Amino acid sequence: MARVGSAASGRLAAAAAAGMLLVTGCSAAADLADTASADLSTLSTEAVSERVARAVDRARSVRVTVELRRNGATQRTDLRLDIRTGNYSATGKTSSYTIETVRIGEDVYVKASRSYWQARLGRDRAALLNSLDGKYGHVASDDPARSTMKDLSRKADPHTVLPTLADAERRPDSTVDGRRVVVFAEPGEKNPDLLYIPAEGPALPVKVAGSSAKGGSGGGTLTWSEYDHPVDIQAPAPDRIVELPNLGTAPPGAGLL
Repeated sequence: MARVGSAASGRLAAAAAAGMLLVTGCSAAADLADTASADLSTLSTEAVSERVARAVDRARSVRVTVELRRNGATQRTDLRLDIRTGNYSATGKTSSYTIETVRIGEDVYVKASRSYWQARLGRDRAALLNSLDGKYGHVASDDPARSTMKDLSRKADPHTVLPTLADAERRPDSTVDGRRVVVFAEPGEKNPDLLYIPAEGPALPVKVAGSSAKGGSGGGTLTWSEYDHPVDIQAPAPDRIVELPNLGTAPPGAGLL
């Protein structure tokens, strides 16, 4: 099940990347309509798991929002994911930074404020800092940050709930944004994350809520919405790209989930 507690601890300072696919809503919507269930609350956990797997496999894109609460501060990421390619675009916000990230295949581009780049690059790289004003840094292929940021696609993907759903503990039904949902708790955890799936319609995960006990000092939520809404994720224009050196470590906020 997607984790928003300990697995996410310390990782949401912003960032992400994106793909270049225009999803044409009609056929995708028809695919998801075929996965609709009358009432998941009447089904066994195994049957629900099968329907979730079928619906998620049909989904082509999704919006993912993550909010983490750590040490009294809230960090938020809003990400548009092309599920089929793993490409995405995202905007992450903390109390200190706003970072925009785009992933296209193997490439990752990051746009951030000067204060962010100063913290990453140091003040002795004035020419590089000046060149990044209003532009996207292209993360070096041998920089550990690239693989970390590419991995956000996997962590945001609703497929992440499938491996543990069949063994999850059923909880009483609830509501999310006025919709009745079935609720599952991840197995074997004292303070488990809770997964919410609509009781009616396509069995697509809508939310994971993490316990405030996780991460030591806060909790969080991961929300999936706008399944199969068109996404058009493109690389920055060449004249807005600056090649970055290998900085040696993944930057703060290179992960979000």
